[in-house]
Amino acid sequence: MSLLRHINDRNSLFRAFNNSFINFSNGTVTKEYISPGLLDSYSCFVIGSDQVWNPDFVFNSELEYLPMVASEKKIAYAASFGVSSIVSNRDETARLLNGICSISVRESAGSNIVRDLTGRDVAVVLDPTLLLGAADWEAVSVKPKGVACDQPYLFKYVLGNDVNNAKIEELAASRGIAIIDVMDKSLKIGPSEFVWLISHSDLVCTDSFHASVFALLHHKPLAIFERVSTDADMSSRFDTLCSNFGLVGHRSSESSFGPKSIFGTDWDDVDSRLAMLRESSRNWLACALESVARD
Repeated sequence: MSLLRHINDRNSLFRAFNNSFINFSNGTVTKEYISPGLLDSYSCFVIGSDQVWNPDFVFNSELEYLPMVASEKKIAYAASFGVSSIVSNRDETARLLNGICSISVRESAGSNIVRDLTGRDVAVVLDPTLLLGAADWEAVSVKPKGVACDQPYLFKYVLGNDVNNAKIEELAASRGIAIIDVMDKSLKIGPSEFVWLISHSDLVCTDSFHASVFALLHHKPLAIFERVSTDADMSSRFDTLCSNFGLVGHRSSESSFGPKSIFGTDWDDVDSRLAMLRESSRNWLACALESVARD
């Protein structure tokens, strides 16, 4: 009962975040049913972003390509496959991709996939979370209740098998700081608390793409541990992220991985790269939306 109560606490924080910051439509779309008038209620439908086209996720389907929407009314922004290649259902995936007038993807591997399947060259753009600045995210962040976060701490968020705990504990010990493990179900942490904890941390250790994103936005030392799980290789996300921001030695798979790299980030360079990538990503999105408006 205690674990169930803690899970319910977390769910309530997610619901509160959604109610405060996200506008949901009343429409419903399933394979069997589409709310009457829904497709005529919007001039544009945007698909994206995080692993929305991952073929290994059982909850993904052709609906993630919005096949019921006319091609000229839909675009894909920063869509992610989460894998490096498409092995099965290649013809069907190509058909669904060709039903979207404008496509951009989040990873270089995704661009290669689209080119391989359709012959189309598509842009690689920033994840939507990176289009906002640290101040924007601070505006929706909340200090968590009941979490010991008043002293220096390491923010730990490991979604895969926790095989690197000893290394993470070693990093914390070397800095003389505590560890806050977000996967501890007893902690009341929702999206707002998640962002707050990263922004006030002294070090972020994670195998999560978005935890890495928020660490970069808030100029936090970042240690990326390759995810260990039974899922397909998802490293393409970090390939593009680290390439975009010139991060070397931040991934556990690199020979230069260690405190010198983790704590030696050139934040001026990161911010300069981010500014250029934001501009190009926003320009792509504006052009794609204008194209829909013209049609």
